[in-house]
Amino acid sequence: SRFTLHASRFTLHASRFTFRIDFPFPLNIACCMSFVLIFDLDGTLIDSKQDIADSLNEALIQEGLATLPQKKIEELVGYGAKKFVYDALGRPSEEVLARVFLNFWKCYDDSLLKQTRLYPGVMDFLETHSHLPMAVVTNKPEIFSEKILVGLGIRDRFRWLIGGDSLPVQKPDPQVLNPIFQEFGGTLQGLMVGDSHVDIECGKAAGFKTCAVTYGFRSREDLSKLTPDFLIDDFSALAELPVFDNIYAAN
Repeated sequence: SRFTLHASRFTLHASRFTFRIDFPFPLNIACCMSFVLIFDLDGTLIDSKQDIADSLNEALIQEGLATLPQKKIEELVGYGAKKFVYDALGRPSEEVLARVFLNFWKCYDDSLLKQTRLYPGVMDFLETHSHLPMAVVTNKPEIFSEKILVGLGIRDRFRWLIGGDSLPVQKPDPQVLNPIFQEFGGTLQGLMVGDSHVDIECGKAAGFKTCAVTYGFRSREDLSKLTPDFLIDDFSALAELPVFDNIYAAN
């Protein structure tokens, strides 16, 4: 018996029979077994600012409260849905928090794809690099994240989706990446891409390279202070990072 490994198929010769398995992508074993791309969602892959703001303000109106300006709302995003509503209300009672949070949940569930879109360059990158293992790790509730990724036609690009309520921990705690580490086992290299300090801190704590994007919810000035390995102003620049040269050079 013998086997032959090709770029995109596996052939097994056993006695008089030959079995061949064709893969839908180039089989780059060293790369795929040791490197993972991890993306934040809001402000990184998707522009969801308007839908989030509109849903929060509708929930505030339903409670008879004043709405908040867009810029203020954007500053509150990134730490999970419950904290988002809590911070928007400014030290509310438990009863008020519960009501507004429920209203926000309902409003956002109905509106999460009204104006939300992929940032330019995202779809092209995902298609070009589909042979790399990729994950979305976000502090957004998993049910919302799943609906958005499916609705925008990119859910199947990601092997993992870890939401803010998927595990007992959230970013920046690196334990949120445990499901990924457990699947790979051994030494794992990666690149964490995101638009806030929770992404950069999480990536660094996990021993990954980090890339901050400046077009999301945080300013270039704020992100620069976090000293990420890379800082890009549009998603299309991601493919030009030297980390990808290193991956392909090694394989």
